[in-house]
Amino acid sequence: MIASYVFGSVVEEVGDVERILIALAVEEPVESVPWMSNPPRLEALTSLLRFDKLPMSWWWRPSGWPVWNHTITRAVCFWSATGGLDQGVFDALAAGRIDQLHFVEPAGRDELLAQLRAERDIARCHLEESVAGFREREWRREHKGDGVYPGDHLWSAAAGFVDLDNALMAIEH
Repeated sequence: MIASYVFGSVVEEVGDVERILIALAVEEPVESVPWMSNPPRLEALTSLLRFDKLPMSWWWRPSGWPVWNHTITRAVCFWSATGGLDQGVFDALAAGRIDQLHFVEPAGRDELLAQLRAERDIARCHLEESVAGFREREWRREHKGDGVYPGDHLWSAAAGFVDLDNALMAIEH
């Protein structure tokens, strides 16, 4: 992991926060971490850290892409491999000083559209690979373990593609 970002209601000026939303940037090729995927070796880390026991949701982001997209519209880096924990982010959040945070977000509509198109293309390839491999014994074995089954990976591939495709249609029209 190279960086961790927080986004959603915790960085907005809203009331109670029910879940913490984080994006985890990893040094992986974009093809290995398509939108909404749960790569087993990366999920093993969240299992080790017991993320699933916390009121938290997480998304993986490859380092070759910006952390933002249509779901992660504004994010704040709170940890990086080079700088460690950013206590200033925690202090600003605790004090409700959202104006002191440095947000990472798309520069505009065109930049967001270009990013979503690139992600949708990767998600389509991931979905095609998942559909093709679903009936193969080796693929099924590689995509099984820790309470996750091949069908879960197929569902994530389909959901990621549909989510990106729907976001593109909503923005383009």
